[in-house]
Amino acid sequence: MKPLFMWAGGKTKLLEKYQPHLPEKFDTYHEPFFGAGAMFTWAYKKNPQAKFYINDINSDIMKIFEVIKDNPTTFCQEMDKFQSHFLFLDPPTMKTTEVVDGKNKTKWIPHPNGSADKELEKSFKLKGNTYDWKKIYSQKMTRRTFFFKVRQDYQESRSSWPKLKEAATLYFLMKTAFNGVWQLSKKSGAFNTPCGLMRQTDSIYDKNDVWGWHDALQNCVITSVDFQDTLKNIGPNSFTFLDPPYRSASEAKKTYADYGTELGDYFQNKVVDFLNKSRDNGSYTLLSNRDWGDGFFEKRAGDNKIEYFDVTYTVGRKKKEADGHSATKAREILMIGQPK
Repeated sequence: MKPLFMWAGGKTKLLEKYQPHLPEKFDTYHEPFFGAGAMFTWAYKKNPQAKFYINDINSDIMKIFEVIKDNPTTFCQEMDKFQSHFLFLDPPTMKTTEVVDGKNKTKWIPHPNGSADKELEKSFKLKGNTYDWKKIYSQKMTRRTFFFKVRQDYQESRSSWPKLKEAATLYFLMKTAFNGVWQLSKKSGAFNTPCGLMRQTDSIYDKNDVWGWHDALQNCVITSVDFQDTLKNIGPNSFTFLDPPYRSASEAKKTYADYGTELGDYFQNKVVDFLNKSRDNGSYTLLSNRDWGDGFFEKRAGDNKIEYFDVTYTVGRKKKEADGHSATKAREILMIGQPK
């Protein structure tokens, strides 16, 4: 079982580095900042008989998990409709091969039918740097225009939809959007990430993985509340993992994804305080975050241990070099709260 979708800040690549610091035994598992649930996949594999409490203030993504828990068959039927329609349409680029220095080299070029028609899109531009994607799609049916049309429908009408339709539509958008980034519309407050490369050839989602999650979620209590409200469920013989929106050191040094939550140091202080309370409740508690080298977490660690990990961020890359965008090197911390 793997995370259902890409998520900026997800812990899939760090699980191996965390391994020496993960608990051998626990009866309950708590994750107040769930996201895509990479750590949950480890915890479920470690002890599938445990009781799991998963929470995220983002009610939109938690609806996806709720629907998969309760109604995976209809959810997959909705996803299959999106998938067949999407794959039938032309993508923005097409794969070609050219010979460079005697070696075959892959090159992606604009698709003659699927590439963006900027003039057409400009003709349907609205106020506020938005577009009438329904009309654009009616004139040029491509993967790109289909994605933006569905996103427009979701932003404008989701509040009146049944929960299953809302969850499946968002899942389709997340599986075809850019690189696991979560961005919100300032106008509607809804998912607003642009489309990804859309180079899928035979599927956009893994149906077997959805069913694996359906099984795993049967032991889960799923909530969407402020993380502080989850403390009441945390007690002895448990494992709590805290993966909040990462701390920003300044306006120039800040996180990329827009989770629609507070990001200031006041918020980070509350998270550290939560770790201490969780630990005092008898739970083995881990907190991940970004280290900016200013001693913020060290000053607040108390008798909690801190481990450091060198990482490479590949989302939100801004530096452009001759050979393309360069990734960002960074360091992360893992604060360890050991019950006394």
